[in-house]
Amino acid sequence: MMLALTTAQGIVIAGIGVALLIAGGAIALARGRAPAAAPEIPSAMRPGPPDPDLETPLLQKLQGWGVLLVLFFVVWIPATWLFEPGRNLDQERRLLEDSIARGEAAVQAFTEENQGGVGCTRCHGSELKGGQILDTATGAVINTPNLTTVCGGPWTGHPAIHSLQDIYTTIEQGRGLMPSWSIKYAGALSDQQINDIVNYIVSIQDETQVPFDKNVCINPDATKAADEQFPNKPPATTNARL
Repeated sequence: MMLALTTAQGIVIAGIGVALLIAGGAIALARGRAPAAAPEIPSAMRPGPPDPDLETPLLQKLQGWGVLLVLFFVVWIPATWLFEPGRNLDQERRLLEDSIARGEAAVQAFTEENQGGVGCTRCHGSELKGGQILDTATGAVINTPNLTTVCGGPWTGHPAIHSLQDIYTTIEQGRGLMPSWSIKYAGALSDQQINDIVNYIVSIQDETQVPFDKNVCINPDATKAADEQFPNKPPATTNARL
């Protein structure tokens, strides 16, 4: 069969063979020179980012929150300073209203519905405008003071009352036939209960008889004037049981 090929055909076949040999050698050479693959390194063993890349974002974040915090206090502190007095006054007003309400219940007689009742009305009248009691020692009928004018002090027939403290002292330690009511003097009432009763008494003063200029409970000038015009005030306590 080879003998039947012409010279031209033999040259072509020989050229194809040489080309195949060259191509095969080139492929083998290329494989031999290919760089080895880099080893696979676990993530935990790879180098971490540098310190600036780690610290800069954190520092910027902290600085940002710091600026926001400063701005918050710049607004909050003046706002608190401006509105706090008003809130304190509102709270004080509500506390006083609650105290007066408790005092109003306390001066009434003790009942199942009013278990905080002390019974001031039994001696001082249903409206605390004065009443009459019997002195069991002498059998005499005695008129009790009008508590709606007590803040008028000596100007309204209460010679022993020159200040708000005198009212507290009278309730705490007693006076004349009135017994002492404070626990400190063997009575039955706590300081809070007495304070509630006094607040209620101050709230029901008859303004027609106890104007502001004569009100020793709320006007310090009236207290001073009472001491000057009526220097011989009766003793502060007469019935304290110690």
